[in-house]
Amino acid sequence: MSPAVPVTLNDVLSQAADRYPSHELGFITSSAHDSSIQVKTFSSFNQYVRNLARAMLEWGKPAGSVIVVYLTEHEDNMAAVWACLLAGYVPCLQPALSAQQAHKEGHVAHIKNLFSSAIWLTTEAGAEQVNSISGLEIHLLSALKMSASSHDVPADWVAHTAQPDDDAILFLTSGSTGFSKAVVHTHRTILAACYAKGEAYGLTPNTNVLNWVGFDHVAGSLEMHMAPLLFGASQTHVHASAILSDPLRFLRLIDEKCINIAFGPNFLLAKLTRDLEKRSDLTGAFDLSSIKRINSGGEAIISKTAQSFVAVLKKLARDPFKVSFVISPGFGMTETCAGCIYDPVDLATTEPKREFLDLGRPIRGCEMRIVDPEDGKTVRGDGESGELQVRGPMVFVRYYNNAEATSSSFVEGGWYRTGDVGIIENSVMRLSGRIKDTVIVHGVSYGIPELETYLQTVEGVTHSFLAATPYRAPGQETEGFIIFYSPTFDLNGEDASTKLFATHRALRDISVKMITLPPQLIIPIPINHMEKTTLGKLSRARLISLFKQGELAKHISRSEELLSEARGASFVAPSSETEKALARIYAGIFNLAESDMSASDNFFELGGTSIDVIRLKREGEAHFGLPEIPTIQILKHPVISSLANYVNALLSKDTQAEEYDPIVPLQLTGNKTPIFFVHPGVGEVLIFVNLAKYFQNERPFYALRARGFEPGHPFFTSMDEMVSCYAAAVKRTQPKGPYAIAGYSYGGVVAFEVAKRLEAMGNEVKFTGLINIPPHIADRMHEIDWTGGMLNLSYFLGLVTKADANDLAPTLRPLTRKEQLEVVWKLSPPERLIELQLTQEKLDHWVDIAGSLIECGKDYNPSGSASVLDIFYAIPLRGSKADWLNKQLKPWDGFSRGQATYTDVPGQHYTLMDFDHVPQFQKIFRGRLEARGL
Repeated sequence: MSPAVPVTLNDVLSQAADRYPSHELGFITSSAHDSSIQVKTFSSFNQYVRNLARAMLEWGKPAGSVIVVYLTEHEDNMAAVWACLLAGYVPCLQPALSAQQAHKEGHVAHIKNLFSSAIWLTTEAGAEQVNSISGLEIHLLSALKMSASSHDVPADWVAHTAQPDDDAILFLTSGSTGFSKAVVHTHRTILAACYAKGEAYGLTPNTNVLNWVGFDHVAGSLEMHMAPLLFGASQTHVHASAILSDPLRFLRLIDEKCINIAFGPNFLLAKLTRDLEKRSDLTGAFDLSSIKRINSGGEAIISKTAQSFVAVLKKLARDPFKVSFVISPGFGMTETCAGCIYDPVDLATTEPKREFLDLGRPIRGCEMRIVDPEDGKTVRGDGESGELQVRGPMVFVRYYNNAEATSSSFVEGGWYRTGDVGIIENSVMRLSGRIKDTVIVHGVSYGIPELETYLQTVEGVTHSFLAATPYRAPGQETEGFIIFYSPTFDLNGEDASTKLFATHRALRDISVKMITLPPQLIIPIPINHMEKTTLGKLSRARLISLFKQGELAKHISRSEELLSEARGASFVAPSSETEKALARIYAGIFNLAESDMSASDNFFELGGTSIDVIRLKREGEAHFGLPEIPTIQILKHPVISSLANYVNALLSKDTQAEEYDPIVPLQLTGNKTPIFFVHPGVGEVLIFVNLAKYFQNERPFYALRARGFEPGHPFFTSMDEMVSCYAAAVKRTQPKGPYAIAGYSYGGVVAFEVAKRLEAMGNEVKFTGLINIPPHIADRMHEIDWTGGMLNLSYFLGLVTKADANDLAPTLRPLTRKEQLEVVWKLSPPERLIELQLTQEKLDHWVDIAGSLIECGKDYNPSGSASVLDIFYAIPLRGSKADWLNKQLKPWDGFSRGQATYTDVPGQHYTLMDFDHVPQFQKIFRGRLEARGL
């Protein structure tokens, strides 16, 4: 039996199973296609993890061994952590590994060295990621589960009796400034945090908690699992991708599971608000009366965002008067067991005082103070800014095997130096910046030193005279950054404008590729005005404070003058009425002055996205009174003067039926090998617009679009006809190799065939990228009838949800084709139909195009081989990711003469290229291109 008051984590599990055996842990996995929740009672979970722990002993490791737990699903992580604790091992939770091979190998070697051993517990897919690294002892969770199924230990079995000050769990820091440190938390530190958090949140055995933060994060494992378990609270854990791909699920779960406490960082609140505020069809759709508190952390919360979020939830609630909850911004770190300072605020009744919500007061046992950052101990007065320090029983004991980092993190009296700049006023804390070298984009930390290292390589930058610093402009939704640098050329020299233009373009490109975001501002400062510290460093704090005080205004205005001069050199004033009208529309979309628009401006080089394309199309049609400007023509004519010529031809009804050309150029700058991307099974290429912009000034990006969209163009009738047409088009566009070809979904098998065809003509194909498609597709093609094809397309276009697409098929099949279309039409969000400018006739025709591609795939049987294949895999449409990889995708090995690679990418089959995932996808994809020497 456990003690009356738990003193170790093992006691927490025993108490939960004894007192609340039928309370539940629910899990929604990354591959769940609906809202189905896998449930384990506390009692059954307790039995399950003790059997796993017993099976772990068969590894024969001494008590206290560190086990690196590398798993993606909440249930697997949770079970592995408890099994380690009960077996007497110390779990170390490993977040997703870098997609860059060198960084990944360096990190794994560092971890191996740190623990002087390397025992990993992972899945087949995880093992695939680390199997190129020697000296690891890898255990598969599937094998451990199999072994555990033969055990049935008593419900209170433990291999090892833990003591309060034993190491319990290790968490890895983000490693944003070099390699990760391992934060050691003992049973005592974790329990101290859990008791104090539970008290602060008002946890009871009747509380229901919703968590979607990964278990490798202290907020996911300690704040949203251990603390609720200590108080007997039921929990639902959802894989983040399930919420990000369908934000409504967040509200459905609050409604269905009567959730009282949830976690939502600033970027999720902003995303939910953006996605849901226009959904008038959902007014009054959810019972949200149960929710009482939403904790938030990870990045600062904008007051307006939080207020809009509260307003949206009230609007969508069945009874707005019953909706009463606090949003509780929190401050916490891995080192403090997540949140230790909170400020619960009811935004329906309280008007925030500042642009960001305050972070509040410490939980029981925790203390905070603001000190002079230089000496780390002189306490600052009320309302003065300085370094935030905290102490208390929830603060970690040490960094594993790193005495130096541990001692430099504490000052006398046991105060931990957080590295954040804060202000305490009337006992309430708020942050005013960071001493640390990171910028947070949508809750993800990126290392500034690493970014600076790459930016230093740009021609035009004086080495070691460049600094990037985090900055959030007033009213900005997420954090950004500014680059300060000294140019190698004279800003008053005769060719200064062209050099500055090229330098700034290169700095912007590198930033977008590394941290998915361009700088808000690039400020060139002549070297004699750039001060360094006595240690020869640029002071970021000083540069940002000079900027805020307006001291750099003259450098900024000189830069703007030179850049507009550079633009002026290639500036062509719009002359015709059509060009002027389009210039006005472009200016409106990109928030630029109409007078700055050149007739030679390219829509995509200005930053146009797929959503902007739709806006340009709509505004152009409205202005010119045209029934339609086809999207494809905007993609083919992104330059103002060229689009104006096309529009004039439409207005004079002088457009000849164009000859079909599958090639759609989405980005033409850069001199590296071009990439050709084959359309997915819906035949259209708009999905690639957001991806293409990441290749600006690096390599041209061409998409291949199916035949049949334009009047008079027949559909393809066989795979061979399509491949011949595409291979010829690629050769016309790029006469000589080496070639780089890729295809998304259905387009993957077409890309494979095009690569083979090009090789058969004697050309070198150095890269063939296949995205989430197995080699054998014929059976799947035979399964898809007209109804299935229409629902697939409708889901892909965002007209119906995944759940609708699955549920509707049986009820639609008996109906006529027209009736089926009408059902989908009624379900479609009106704003999405307007955005896509769909009519029922167009949707009907589009289903036929997709159907023609399915017909071409029905007899497809892969044969032969390509010189090399790179396969990218995401969560499949059905089944587990591991089965998808091992059973469906691995057969590509037989069709590649070189070593095929398999790379995990974030997102699900239909979402891996959307706004949330494309920033990560492009980094991974470009990494593979570079690895192939392109």
